[in-house]
This record gives sequence, C-alpha cells and structure tokens, in this order.
Amino acid sequence: MDDLEDGLRKFDGTAISSLSEIRAACRGRAGYLNELAAFCADARASVSAGATWLLKAELAEGVELAPEVTAQIVGALDRVVGWQAALHLCQSVEMLELTSAQAGRFLEWARGYADHARPFLRAWSLHARAILGHRFPEFEDEAAIALRTAEADAAASVRARARNLRKLLGAK
Repeated sequence: MDDLEDGLRKFDGTAISSLSEIRAACRGRAGYLNELAAFCADARASVSAGATWLLKAELAEGVELAPEVTAQIVGALDRVVGWQAALHLCQSVEMLELTSAQAGRFLEWARGYADHARPFLRAWSLHARAILGHRFPEFEDEAAIALRTAEADAAASVRARARNLRKLLGAK
C-alpha cells in the first residue's frame, strides 16, 4: 500500500501521466483494487481524485470488481471529498455491478451533486442517476424527473448531457 499511497499523495491533480505510472507499477499486486477502493474516500482530495481516476481506468479496461470491493466503494460514498473524485465515480457508475440497494445508495449520493457549482459535475451526476434509473426500474421515475430538470439547467453542458442521455437510453 505504501507505493500506491505515496504515488497518490504526490499526485498534483493534473499530471495524469503520473497516475499511469502508478497504475503500471501497482496494478499487478494482490489487493490493489481493495487499496484503490479505500483511497477513493481518502480525506486528501488529491489522493481520492487519483484513486478514483485509477479505478475508472481499470473499469474502462473491463476489470470486474469483487462484490466486496464494490460494497466498500458504495459504503464510503459519504466520505468522498473533492469534486474530481465525485466526478470519476459518477463517470464509472455504468461499469459497476451494483445491487438494487447499492444503486439506491449511489443514486442518493449522486443526487447531492445535482446543483453543484461545477456544471461538469452536475452533468455527470445526472448521467449516474439516469443510468441507474435505466438499469433499475424502481429508480426510473426519479431519473426521468432529473432529465427533465436538467433540460432547463443554465449550463449548456448539462443540457447537452440530458439530450445525449435521452438518445442513449431511449428516454422520453
């Protein structure tokens, strides 16, 4: 864990190349994904931003998390600090295998970013909620309301995300 933590601690929030180096050095280790999950909710914003970026990269390459790792991430959502970490998690939601209860918890957490000052985070919060509403029928109504609300957002990026989600999901 020390190598991973040390690398994440040194991450400046912008140099993605350093995260790629960390990933190459650490990804073959036993417990790597568990460590990443723990760092997703680290109190240091740069550490959590780096960990969530790495997690998203792993998921994008098709890595499947063990159910206990997913549970660890979902259980720590309330401790996620920093907008970048929240953004990466919202961007990763469709790659996570969630139970209905975990999806409800994730949706509740993502809802907290619906009126965030950063439009990009609002857009990806919408994305997470819409994806969860599409995957889990019990959240479909909330997702539909979120899409309608987003269409009136002051930020063009949020409105564009709503339009793209409607096309992607075939939402009305």
